[in-house]
Amino acid sequence: TTYPNLFGDGPSTTTVPPLQVPGWTSRELPELRAEAERCASDADIQPVEMPDDGPPTVVVEPGDTLGEIAKRFDRTVEEFMRANGIDDPNKLAVGQQLVVPHKRSEELEVAGGPTILYMDLICEIDVRMAAFGPDGQPIGGAGVIEVFIRWLRIEGPREAPKVNGRLRGLVQADAVAFLGDVVDAVEQHGYACRTSFDGRCMWLQQEYQVMLATEDYLSVRNTLRRLMPGAVGDASEIRAETFDLSTGRPIAIGDLFDPATDWVPALSAAAIERLGNEPWTDDRRFTGAGPQAANFTRFNLTAGGLVLSFPPLTVGGSGTNTLSVTVPYRTLDGYWAPDGPVPMIG
Repeated sequence: TTYPNLFGDGPSTTTVPPLQVPGWTSRELPELRAEAERCASDADIQPVEMPDDGPPTVVVEPGDTLGEIAKRFDRTVEEFMRANGIDDPNKLAVGQQLVVPHKRSEELEVAGGPTILYMDLICEIDVRMAAFGPDGQPIGGAGVIEVFIRWLRIEGPREAPKVNGRLRGLVQADAVAFLGDVVDAVEQHGYACRTSFDGRCMWLQQEYQVMLATEDYLSVRNTLRRLMPGAVGDASEIRAETFDLSTGRPIAIGDLFDPATDWVPALSAAAIERLGNEPWTDDRRFTGAGPQAANFTRFNLTAGGLVLSFPPLTVGGSGTNTLSVTVPYRTLDGYWAPDGPVPMIG
């Protein structure tokens, strides 16, 4: 297995053999895989909590109304309707099982923009076997696979379902990929840790942050951290998405600029200049932020400028963290598309 070198001076990688729990033989773990699949699918049932035994539910009793049930759980009727796909709150059936919606962790009203709702996907999967360290000795307690993702959805714009669908799809894809990898590792090698925190070495954390929210545009960034079995340390990176709320579709970096201008070299020069002021960059910035549009796909619009994020090791550094810089909009005056997002923001 190959991992980024966390402590070297160049863009090298460190190849380490996978760890193996002493005496472990490769086997299938269908119950563990089923729990992982339930965790990943929870993003589809938004917004609900997913404990190990499934989402909390309530059975409709004679005389129950949706309003009474919602009040009982400190939720709203609208939240119950969304979580259960109910069109008419007056048409409940006795014996009907309803999912209790996840209590919104935070609701943010943005002046002139959409309502932002933050949702949590939390899974703690007990692998039902002891966790072992790199010396082949137990490190205390049973192994656990953890997932914590705080993502967001919006309400208000007509095309909000398209935005929410893409964000939910990204969350689920990340959860599926992570859980698939760690379950494969456990099946092949047991719960073996090279680096652990509190006796745990398999976790995924993500948190979405709103960088800009207006009537016309939504720009969010997602900070992703994960610790994989056998890795010498956790890895972190930043993802970015910007949406045109009139269409619900993502905006590409080229949509910001006038195609009749040489905007790619200009953007590259501005990025390289600012990267040169960062302590952890080196000559790799001339390649990682070179004049190719593909180098600038991770961007965010903000009130103060264009934020560019670069994947780990592409512009310098020796760790596994994304580096971001801000290019003030005025730096690229004359290159922005006249009918694009930037003139409306600035």
